[in-house]
Amino acid sequence: MHLLRLINALDRSQFQPSVALAQLGGSYEAALASDVPVFGLNPPGISSSTLRMVRAVAPLRRLIQAQRPDVVCAVLDHANLAAIAACRGLPHRPKLLVCAQNSPLNQYHRPWHPLDRAMRGLLARQLAEVDGLIALSQGVAEEFASLMQPPQPPIHVIYNAGVDEQVTTGAIAPLMAEDLPLPRPLIVACGRLCEQKGFTYLLEALAKVRQTVPAHLWIVGEGPLRPQLEQQIRQLGLDGAVRLLGFRPNPYQLMAAADVFVLSSVYEGFGNVVAEALACGVPVVSTDCPHGPAEILENGAAGLLVPPRDGAALAVGILRLLYEPELRAQLAARGQVRSQQFRAEAIARQYAAVFRHVLQPLT
Repeated sequence: MHLLRLINALDRSQFQPSVALAQLGGSYEAALASDVPVFGLNPPGISSSTLRMVRAVAPLRRLIQAQRPDVVCAVLDHANLAAIAACRGLPHRPKLLVCAQNSPLNQYHRPWHPLDRAMRGLLARQLAEVDGLIALSQGVAEEFASLMQPPQPPIHVIYNAGVDEQVTTGAIAPLMAEDLPLPRPLIVACGRLCEQKGFTYLLEALAKVRQTVPAHLWIVGEGPLRPQLEQQIRQLGLDGAVRLLGFRPNPYQLMAAADVFVLSSVYEGFGNVVAEALACGVPVVSTDCPHGPAEILENGAAGLLVPPRDGAALAVGILRLLYEPELRAQLAARGQVRSQQFRAEAIARQYAAVFRHVLQPLT
């Protein structure tokens, strides 16, 4: 979503963007601006993201040779490594930027796991070949600086494009019939159903909250942890109090309808959904996980921060907002002001400044 917002917001008087995807068919492709060419690097049907990226290197190299771009900007670790390999040794090599979108020390935290060891090693060595690294938070920038071997490329911290017109118009869209009437109070969370997002701790928190307040929880997103979460819901006696809504093309109407939005992650790179929830005018409780939420929430001035991996602390934060309507209103107002810093147009201007900077030797 960040890449989509960034490309759509880039100033066309300065840049003519195109997009190369490891495989066509993503959920957000249709939302790309109509003037953006899209190239698929692999045939459909390759389920492994690692295999898609490995097989994308040669066609990406051919595409770069044919298109002769001034700048190649890759997003996500596997794509970053594929772009580095594709550009290596080209006679007319474009300027190469890579974007770090997650915490490497948390994402590849298993020293005994061969893939984690390999990814850390590849990132440490191969990022020396790029012209710049764009990190989506200060914490992620510091982790990459500690990981990379010299010579290190320049590191730029630019937050993700977390807010655009799709968010603000989606927030005021009518709710779907199956979502009405809304239970109150309503807690909403959004994210892939995986260990990183900490939903097991959020369910523990809800069970504690419901000892005093009959709150309901809706989780927007899909993922491999669904069966485990469904079992935990039953074990905690939360049937009827929790809905796992799956993928929703417009989660923003649900964010805006919530009394509280919660991010329960154990780690992040940034936390797009926090910026989106702020723009929707909903008060936020977030774990103070590495990295991003504390930066988005101005260290607690624009939302409550609680320790990660702690259902009891999460419950205390939720209950505080449910019991203090003045605090809810204060944080919602402060959050909407803060969310303007993550608008796609503002973030695109910062990316444009980096693009111009790396191109300076050509001018």
